[in-house]
Amino acid sequence: MKRIAILVCFALAVAAGADARAAGHGLDQGAERHLDGHGFLPSFYVNDPWTATTFQSIVGGGVALGLETPFLDPDGEVLYTLEGDVFYVSLGFGFQQRLGETWAVGMTYAGVVRTGINAATLVTEGANVDRNANLWVKKRLLRSQASQLSVGIDWEYRKTFLISPYDFVVESIDSGEIVEADLLESVKNWTARLTVDYAHAFSPAFGLRANAAIGLYEDPDARGVSKATHRAGVMLEYDLAPGRSIPVGFTLGYTKGFPEDDPGAGLAGVLVGIWYTGREAFTIGAETGFMQLPAEGDAEKLDALLGLLTIRYYF
Repeated sequence: MKRIAILVCFALAVAAGADARAAGHGLDQGAERHLDGHGFLPSFYVNDPWTATTFQSIVGGGVALGLETPFLDPDGEVLYTLEGDVFYVSLGFGFQQRLGETWAVGMTYAGVVRTGINAATLVTEGANVDRNANLWVKKRLLRSQASQLSVGIDWEYRKTFLISPYDFVVESIDSGEIVEADLLESVKNWTARLTVDYAHAFSPAFGLRANAAIGLYEDPDARGVSKATHRAGVMLEYDLAPGRSIPVGFTLGYTKGFPEDDPGAGLAGVLVGIWYTGREAFTIGAETGFMQLPAEGDAEKLDALLGLLTIRYYF
């Protein structure tokens, strides 16, 4: 089903691509991201309202500090706690194709490797590989000299492979037989959302973007059970190029998702970015997130530092 959906999206993009470019409405080559003289910048965490044809690549990594794993006795009392750090590496790409004057279809595919970096977290957390495919359709509703508003439908499929020596030992003890315990586990779920994306330019130097999404996701611990989810983000931008002829821009934003204990939706934190702004049809920059990572149940959230290098081309 996932492969069929991807093929359908690309078939629509190829069929409509030539006609869309022939329309020539003046919003190609990065022109759409310019409002009132301000060139808006990308973000991995706060979506934008553009419907232009784009391609982007993403690479990054990060570290989460102070992960605590309690070990309990048969009565549920804490015997001792292991503490350590976790390391992340991520890689992904995305493509969006404009359809006609105001529509766009797109996809992203990304992978994240998560592993402990000392003895404590290697035992308790092990390692996991998270693969994420995202498909969307977007419609531009409003464009003025200083603002643009778009709405869309977003579908996400996530599959995670987990290797946890600690969980393997616990399951072996509980079941009484090692053969009944799984060292390698896989978890998969989907998320469907309605999205609203907005951008407004205050001046050639200053701009603001905001996005919100609401929908349903499949509980990874209870297949077939759907729960509500929502996410919101806001980002301020400042570009030095208009006033000082320095092709450097800065972004400052915040994002938060719900439910807070879901790894795919509960990410929250402050975002800081620095970008090259010297070309209309090309942007490159680094975005750093000072984040709180989701934690299951009553466990405390993890403080993490995540960094991404993003390159985006506009066609």
